[in-house]
Amino acid sequence: MVSQIKKIGMISLGFLPILLFINLPNFNKFVNSLFPPKSVDIKTKPIQDVSIKPTPKPPATENFDVVVYGDELPGICAAIWAKKTLGNNGKVALVRSNKSEEMLGGLLTRGGLAYLDFDKTPLWYSQPYSQCFRTFLKKANVQASCVEPNAADKALKQMLAEGNIKLISDAKVKPYLADQKIQYLEITKKHLQLKAHSFIDATQDAELARKAGLSYYRGYESQDPKLKNETLSISVIPTIKGLKISDIARVEGNILQSDDMMSIIEKRIWRQEDPKSAKFWLNNFWRPIYQAYYDGYYIRSVALGATYHFSHKVPFDTDGFFFDKANICAIGDNAVSWNGFLFKYPVETLIKMEETGKKPTPEMEKKMASLQEWLQRLSGKKIKFVMPQELYIRHSLNIKDVVDPLTGQEIIKGGTSPEQSIGTFSYEFDLRGGVKGLSLKNPPLPVYNFGIESALASKIKNLAIVGRSSGYVGIAVSVGRILTVNIYQGQGVGVAAAIASQSQISLNRVTSKDVREKLENLTGRRTRFYGRDTSQGVNYSDIK
Repeated sequence: MVSQIKKIGMISLGFLPILLFINLPNFNKFVNSLFPPKSVDIKTKPIQDVSIKPTPKPPATENFDVVVYGDELPGICAAIWAKKTLGNNGKVALVRSNKSEEMLGGLLTRGGLAYLDFDKTPLWYSQPYSQCFRTFLKKANVQASCVEPNAADKALKQMLAEGNIKLISDAKVKPYLADQKIQYLEITKKHLQLKAHSFIDATQDAELARKAGLSYYRGYESQDPKLKNETLSISVIPTIKGLKISDIARVEGNILQSDDMMSIIEKRIWRQEDPKSAKFWLNNFWRPIYQAYYDGYYIRSVALGATYHFSHKVPFDTDGFFFDKANICAIGDNAVSWNGFLFKYPVETLIKMEETGKKPTPEMEKKMASLQEWLQRLSGKKIKFVMPQELYIRHSLNIKDVVDPLTGQEIIKGGTSPEQSIGTFSYEFDLRGGVKGLSLKNPPLPVYNFGIESALASKIKNLAIVGRSSGYVGIAVSVGRILTVNIYQGQGVGVAAAIASQSQISLNRVTSKDVREKLENLTGRRTRFYGRDTSQGVNYSDIK
């Protein structure tokens, strides 16, 4: 053992001089002189972030009894009357894609539609299903037939606040479905999910219903498959500042009183149009602007528009731009709202316009500038055309998948039976601007009953579609697109959605009878039906 320790010690003493030499300052220089180092190009790689990222928070969820998507007046009435039916504990939300600073009301505000089309049934204002419309007219201070956009916006905000409806703006939605129901709407921008027992699509173009996968007719294809890309004209409805009704009457009067001018216009129309069309355009040819209401006027003669067309060498034709007869509202003391400037586009173009916000095009702005210059010159007044934020698109599509579609043939025959109805409506088959390729006898003024079944989706149990894009077939949409009947039906569908939530049944199982009885109970009013066959013995079998 002692001998081993001595050996280890001697080895250690042997290494000591080497260790001392290595630690000398000149050792590295000595080594480098014997073995010069080679330069090596080392490319550095970025250091990868291997830190653990936090798991994204799941979207917040809000629960409601009813969610309405779209801020048109029919949708607002649906939301308010759903809440009225549910009572204090009910939860209802109105969701819209528009930004919070934009006016509520869509067509009546952003679209500039001031002239209202009233129901022609007697005592419509006393019916249970018209009470939301009556409330709006009162709060918007509608004197007779015209509504001012700012007054409409203020009234709608007040109605939603009084109804305790939650308003969610700037919200594009994506529906998620399972078991033939919308489970929730996702608002990605807000990291929010909205769950509800029932959903109501109140957009003009059935945006939510189409996103949910429901099929639809384009244009008038349900009347004739060849008319898939054909529909009514759209309008730009400007507010014209600096122009009074008296100025319009004077300009038109100068034309009507010129025998030479009227003769030229009349001859050109007969020369350019087929006899049937010429007769249509020359109806009321010599009649001046007519005061239909205290605040609403109607240009009955085509002379004013034809003068613009011929003086500017613009074809007198509804294909493209057309200066039509017009509904005009007096707005204040020194402005008018003018609904008579039409543009014709194929359906596929209209659908794209709807998907991009229904904004006026540069072509339209150029045409309005031309009209401004022309009317300013003829009136001798300094005027300004104020463009609406949105276009008045009368029709583009209709949802197929509804419980019971309403057809043009049914409307002529008086509509649905009283047992399957919530009310009655009457208005002309309004084919504004015509439908190219549609050749039918024009039916007389219909008076028809309607229910909610044409608005209830058949393939999605908890969805309804309220408005011009709901379940109309044939030429039914020519009447069914009128805002007043959409408001009536919106009120009824809102009640239906509340009944579905209270009874814990699917929305598409609620009937018009259920809704009618609930409306009568809520309003203390009795429903009176006036629907009748107005065919007058004429065969309209070519109308579907």
